[in-house]
Amino acid sequence: MKKVNYWLASALIGSMVAFSSCKDDNDQLRMMDDSFYAVQLGGETRVSDPDNPGQTIEQGFLNLRTVVTNTVLTIATNEGGKYDALQPYFSVLLTEVGNGQTSGFTTLVRDFTEFLAEATGSQNFTYSGLDMEAAHDPVRNPRMNGRINNADYDLFVQAVVEGAAQANITSNEVLGPVGQLLESVREPIVQRADNEGLDLYTRLGGNAMIDVSGDNEPERLVEAGYAPLEAVVTSTVMIIAGNEGGKYNALQPYFSVLLAEVGANNTSGFTALVTDFSEFLAEAIGSVNIEYSGLNMVDAHNPATNSRMTGLVSAADYDLFIEAVVEGAVENNVPESVIGEFGALLTSPGLKDAIVQR
Repeated sequence: MKKVNYWLASALIGSMVAFSSCKDDNDQLRMMDDSFYAVQLGGETRVSDPDNPGQTIEQGFLNLRTVVTNTVLTIATNEGGKYDALQPYFSVLLTEVGNGQTSGFTTLVRDFTEFLAEATGSQNFTYSGLDMEAAHDPVRNPRMNGRINNADYDLFVQAVVEGAAQANITSNEVLGPVGQLLESVREPIVQRADNEGLDLYTRLGGNAMIDVSGDNEPERLVEAGYAPLEAVVTSTVMIIAGNEGGKYNALQPYFSVLLAEVGANNTSGFTALVTDFSEFLAEAIGSVNIEYSGLNMVDAHNPATNSRMTGLVSAADYDLFIEAVVEGAVENNVPESVIGEFGALLTSPGLKDAIVQR
């Protein structure tokens, strides 16, 4: 399976996808003087289009597109974790890009640029997406994952300013009116109270369907929030099975049935284990569509009721298993903060007491 960095630069469908699919309200979007596009951004003067050799583009539109592209890439690269809070909103886009699919990225940049172009006075570009409220509502916009709060919207505006600076646009005469425009649409975009958090499943991608098939594989659609769980669980099992340096010797007996099957080229048990553990985690962290239907944790880890289990788990061995989960998470570039939340789940008394029976 192709490994995808699900936490990679997710950035801009949460505040930007909203723009990407927002329909302009003429009264609201025309808040700026029509001359702003021409006077401050370069207007309709035709210049060479660096993205399309042999073609020309309006200077004003090029400047806006450059800022938008820089903003998307700034959030996506997320240096130092500065834009961690924005990553969940862009899970669909980031997964697509991770799989080499750039059509969504291209559409997002075009739509947000057209939104800004029309709003700043362009006569030749029209934005025709959803209205701001609908575009930022996950129920009405399947590419939107989670509702935005004020803090995340502020962070998005900060990314726009950073994207503008990368394009050498730092004048308050330009940034001021653009900031006013973004502020004017805050109310319909911000739909989550500041004291209301996003559940972990939503932050991992939520219930939007994405294709996680690898190269030369048939399409396989799963929820965006489930995909990173499946990737981490798969890595965890592979790490324990590979047992590099004998680090996981103590865990080998518990997986003797599975290891024997895989050694005989029978992967059905492996697939079932990954699915069950991934579904258990998905339900535990907030999925509304995925339900774990396996044995309860006590029976699942008791050889008397689960023939695939070969011994009772000790506290030390469970701690070692958690180490393998952390290693699998790191291998898949899971942010440290998210790893900490999973650690809290796995070490919670209810779950740990059910699994540790020796």
